[in-house]
Order: sequence, then C-alpha cells, then structure tokens
Amino acid sequence: MLQRIQTLYLLLASICMLVATVTPLASFLYNGETVVFEAMGIYRNGGLESSTWALFAIGAIGSLLPFVTLFLYKTRILQIRFSVFNIFLMIGFYLYFGFLIYRINPEAGLQFQTIGIGSIMPVIAIILTYLAIRRIGADEMMVRSFHRLRK
Repeated sequence: MLQRIQTLYLLLASICMLVATVTPLASFLYNGETVVFEAMGIYRNGGLESSTWALFAIGAIGSLLPFVTLFLYKTRILQIRFSVFNIFLMIGFYLYFGFLIYRINPEAGLQFQTIGIGSIMPVIAIILTYLAIRRIGADEMMVRSFHRLRK
C-alpha cells in the first residue's frame, strides 16, 4: 500500500523538514557582520557562535518520523497518531526557534536581515502532514465500511 497519495504527502513532509534542518533559517546583522542562524547553531563570520543542537534534534526527529510513518500502512490509526505527534513536533520547532531568537536578540542587538528557506519549510510540512492525516482517515473509513459489508 505504498502507492497511496498520503505516502507522497508524508515523503514530501519529511523532505521539507530535512531542508529546514540543514538550510539557514534566518540571517541578521550585528555590528556590520552577518550572523547566520541555522538549526545546528548561530554562525558569525563562518565560526560557530552558539550551538542550538536541540533545534537540530527536533528538526531531525521531525524529518525521520514521517518517513517511519510511511511503513506503518497496515496500522492506519497508528499512522494518524504519529502524524499528529509530528505536527506538534513541528510546532515545537517553531516555538523553540522563536524562543532562541527572543533569547539572543535583546543581549546581542541583532538587526533582522532575511528569512531563510528553512523557516518556511515546517509550515509546508505541517500542511502536507495534515493532508496525509485526512487521506489516512478516509482510507480507514473505507476499510471499516467494507468490513461492515462483509458481516
């Protein structure tokens, strides 16, 4: 059953979270120098200024979970539960990202410059995961209706 449309949704959600984990999330200006915020850390002049390994861990789990969920096609309810957990994980990614920016901004005096592609990808992954949940639910209802007809 790997040829279903929700498989494509979950695979794309996994790729989106992987992109969010490995690409820059935002860039700032600090005393004329560019500071790049990535999931692995905050970099100034190419050197690591501050490590944000927890954000990377949330992003990595958020990219692996939809991929693992693909192979649970025989247990659709478990697929839905994992997908809902993944949506909460992606929301947590944004909340922690916002917390990190809030924590470093007042003390460093950073000026926001650009938003990276990595900041947008979790929103796309949330939408794709939601679409996958809807399709998995529709499959579950169809299987239950067939089961009801067999009795």
